[in-house]
Parts: sequence; structure tokens; C-alpha cells
Amino acid sequence: MAPFFSILPALSFLALLPIVMSRDKIPLKSSLSVDDYQNDVLQSADGTFSCGFLTIYSNAFAFSIWYTNSKNKTVVWTANRGRPVHARRSVVTLQKDGAMVLKDYDGTVVWQSDSNSIDVQYAQLLDTGNLVMKNSSGKVVWQSFDSPTDTLLPTQKITAATKLVSTTGLYVPGHYTFHFTDSSILSLMYDDADVHEIYWPDPDRGEYGNKRNRYNNTRMGFLDDNGDFVSSDFADQQPFSASDKGSGIKRRLTLDHDGNLRLYSLSNGEWLVSWVAISQPCNIHGLCGPNGICHYSPTPTCSCPPGYEMNSHGNWSQGLYEHMQE
Repeated sequence: MAPFFSILPALSFLALLPIVMSRDKIPLKSSLSVDDYQNDVLQSADGTFSCGFLTIYSNAFAFSIWYTNSKNKTVVWTANRGRPVHARRSVVTLQKDGAMVLKDYDGTVVWQSDSNSIDVQYAQLLDTGNLVMKNSSGKVVWQSFDSPTDTLLPTQKITAATKLVSTTGLYVPGHYTFHFTDSSILSLMYDDADVHEIYWPDPDRGEYGNKRNRYNNTRMGFLDDNGDFVSSDFADQQPFSASDKGSGIKRRLTLDHDGNLRLYSLSNGEWLVSWVAISQPCNIHGLCGPNGICHYSPTPTCSCPPGYEMNSHGNWSQGLYEHMQE
């Protein structure tokens, strides 16, 4: 047996090491701080998801949920996307009144949960990727699943009250949306100040040609654990299925920045497309912006017709203007 005095230095050294423990809950009157964003993070019990402050560009952070073991930390939800906070003194707190509040460095409220916060005891990141707030009875009184950004996770529902909105390269909401229209058809739409146009399902084929049923009052769709996406307006009740259909695979359904809806499967940290809504991306409205021409060479490529120039160099979504020649 080693002499007692010989192990004392080792014990003293261990006492000086920081103890980092993963946690999935924020108790009442507790916070997550951007100043320690690498360590001050929630993690679901099974380790699949993380929640905290994530850097999006220089000195700008977002309060988000992401897949822990995916490359580039793939984000699946963000609080008030498009309004980042500063890299110092920003904090999200589960206040004593039960409201979860995100504040910038100067105390400005950037986001807060819209819930009946009476009797809230803690917030918890579940294995599904859902950030929830629970009361003393364990009942969920608020959940991030009710306010999706651009991604739907397995078991998360899209309803008449929710929608997916694409994210641009500037990390702000884009012009593409995925939601139930007034005719109860789950659709992809290009939506800006001047144009509101459905481009999927194919508007030229009509509801019955697309095997959709407007006579459904449920207005609910969801991605299940096997990779099937089902919706109440599917007339034949046949789901859209992942090419690798089966349980035990991490997935996400995302409305990408280019307006296409894709189902992804995680394999060795990489995302593989296992289903796509539109196989011919040039059919996506606004892909090349107003007046732009989309063609394949062999991937979708944008170009200007004669006499036109881009409004914003490198950004086709801003469209083209007619160049007046002298």
C-alpha cells in the first residue's frame, strides 16, 4: 500500500480541477450566461441535444438548441431568431415569477416565453430536443416545440398555429414558409411584401392531383421516429418516408435557405438527405429572385437576362433591375 502522504499531492491537485457536470434543467431563479457559453450549457439526458448560447458570427450569440454531435452544431431552434445578443453579460434567466427571459448586455429584453408561468419550478431540455417549462406537478406549461423556427424534430407537430420559416445566410428569417394554408393544405410558400405564392405541392396539378384533401379540420402534421412524415391533409394517408426508414436514427425536417424542404438523417456526424420535397429546385419560386433565370449546369444556377443586373451582388434573392444603356 502506498504511504498516505504520497497520495496527498494528487488529491490536492484534483481538488483544484474544475468540476464540469452536464445538466438538463434550469431551476427557478437560475441563469445561463454567455460569458461562460462553452460550459454553461444544458444537455438532454441522453446527450443528443444541447441548449445555450451559440456564436453565430463575430461577437454575436443566439440562445439556441442544437444537435450535440453533429458537425457545426446544427441548430434546430432559436429564441427570437434575427436578434442576436452581445458576447458579454447577456443572460437567459428562469425568473422567480416563472418567466424565462433572454436579456442583452444592457438589460434589454430580447425574448421571453409566452406562457402562463404560475407555479413554474424549472425548465428542462428533453431527449426529443424540446425545451419545456414544468410546474410543481410536472405538467408542461410552455415548450419550444410550439414555436418552431426552420426545423421540425421527430414527434414535434406542425399545426394551424405554427409554421417553419427559412433562415438566410445572415441568420435571419427568410421568405420561404411551410404551413397550413387557409384551405387546410400543408404547403411551401414564397412570402414577401409583394408576392405570396404557393410552389409546393404543384399548384398546376390541383388538390386532387397532388393527393391532398382540404376537408380536414385537424390541420396537423408530424415526423415520427421511423422517418415517416404524415399530415391530416394527405388524401390517401400515405406518408412521405425517409429513404433509410427505420427507428434509432437521428433526423430533422428542415426548410432550407433555398426554399426546399428536406428530411435529413445523421450518420457519423454528417447530415444525409433522405427525402426532398422538390427534386427540381428551379421550380422553387424566387430561387433566383425577381427577373432572374434559373437553369441547370448541372446544379441549379442563376443568371441575368439581357439588359438586367443584380440588385445586390452575390445575393440573387434581391432580384435584378433593368440596366438602362446610354
